[in-house]
Amino acid sequence: MCGRYVITYTLDELRQIFGTEDRPNFEPTWNAAPTDALPVVRRGKDAEPHLSLVRWGLVPHWKADGPSYKDPINARAETAAEKPMFRQALSRRRALVPANGFYEWRKEGEAKEPWYITRTDGAPLVFAGLWERWGEGDAALDSFAILTTEANADIRAIHHRCPVLVGPEDFTRWLDPETDPGPLLTPPPDATLAARRVSKKVNNVRNDGPDLIVPEG
Repeated sequence: MCGRYVITYTLDELRQIFGTEDRPNFEPTWNAAPTDALPVVRRGKDAEPHLSLVRWGLVPHWKADGPSYKDPINARAETAAEKPMFRQALSRRRALVPANGFYEWRKEGEAKEPWYITRTDGAPLVFAGLWERWGEGDAALDSFAILTTEANADIRAIHHRCPVLVGPEDFTRWLDPETDPGPLLTPPPDATLAARRVSKKVNNVRNDGPDLIVPEG
């Protein structure tokens, strides 16, 4: 599961990573949480990638009562194609979700200790995402979920799941609805990820700032 992450890249950095021209206004966060509006890249009607802010927590177009705090933030890669909640989005509406790193928690005794996970090479993490549009016109709400898969050896001792990662060579393929998503829904290769224990301050969604990712212990 991925329930919190860090996204502090500047707009210019994101535009360079994805080759986009859009200029959404957003603030960096070291504690991105469900229901937040966060930078996401999607394929536009012109078949080009576009960057915009999208709510984290998937609200399918057919949901009668609209958004709630219970909306799924993750989708299991192994079953997304079978689930009514995700299968249409997996087929038609895929997204790229940039991050500097993400958090997972490991139970140690009676406590849950937070760990911050990044790429070993320092490159951006890009999660495979799905998106939906609920409502119409000015009332329309776009939302997304992050696909997860089995954890690789790097973080298996912390958590048994991790986000599906998309490399730069696959950005265009992932966003293209003509691409079979199956071959891309795999765990990251071993030695891709590094983890360090960080402050329990991240447990509170009100806390934000670079001190959340300072190593502890």
